[in-house]
Amino acid sequence: METVECIEEIIDMDDFKIASKRWGNPNGIPVLALHGWLDNANTFDKIAPLLSDNIYLVAIDLAGHGLSDHRTSDASYYLWDYALDVIRIIEKLGWKKCAILAHSMGTGIASIIAGAMPKMITKLIWIDGLGAPFVIEEDEIVSGFRKSVQQLKMAKKTRLYGFSNSDEAYFKTKEEAIQDRMNSVIGKISHEASSCLVERSLLPISGGFRWTYDPRIVLSECYRMTESQAQLFIKNIQCKTLIILGEQGLFSNGMFTSRIKQFKDAEVHWISGGHHLHLEEAHKPISKFINNFLNNKL
Repeated sequence: METVECIEEIIDMDDFKIASKRWGNPNGIPVLALHGWLDNANTFDKIAPLLSDNIYLVAIDLAGHGLSDHRTSDASYYLWDYALDVIRIIEKLGWKKCAILAHSMGTGIASIIAGAMPKMITKLIWIDGLGAPFVIEEDEIVSGFRKSVQQLKMAKKTRLYGFSNSDEAYFKTKEEAIQDRMNSVIGKISHEASSCLVERSLLPISGGFRWTYDPRIVLSECYRMTESQAQLFIKNIQCKTLIILGEQGLFSNGMFTSRIKQFKDAEVHWISGGHHLHLEEAHKPISKFINNFLNNKL
């Protein structure tokens, strides 16, 4: 199964383009895969070849990530924006409904769509994610907006976070980028996993390499969901949900456990591994869980 062919295709969104990777039979069970913050479609490279033949997996690079286009300067990268993109992508693919496989931030996007548009989503599979990853206290909304605006101005002025000339290299070698990714992501990540993600997020230029992603996605949004809003979307999810969490991942300390109670029909499994466990050895049992879940064996 690990020799399954991967096809690269571009989804034309009319005003920008989304890069995608596809595995399996187009006539199989349609599954759209959504990666996490600062990741890309390569995050599903370990899982995809192990999925059963009757599953058609389409993994995308979200706008501003990987090989997809960046948004224009007057557009934003809120979860709501990504959710609207995904709804359009499902329509562009010619699907009336589909399952969503999501990791981390991708589960936040999936929660909005499945909660607000339940007829579009048949099943959800979440890997070390429990909905909106970044929330804000209600009494911090005003100060959060102010800080976000100030942070963007400062980043542009000091040319931080990639706000530099397009011909300015961040790294001299690819190995430097791999090491940087290992040390800067949320949670620990192996050299192999980092190499996999970096391969789709690194642009070779004269003198070295620079990240392909839009530097704006590194900064705080002007407005974030509150915890009650995040839970409201989860509460409105109607489909069955498979939740796979890493024993050493983001939720090992009990963060967001109250969200699990909001699901109408969820099955939770804990597996040894960190936040990117699907790119580590745990990809094998995770793939088995996904196959059984999509084929109604769970």
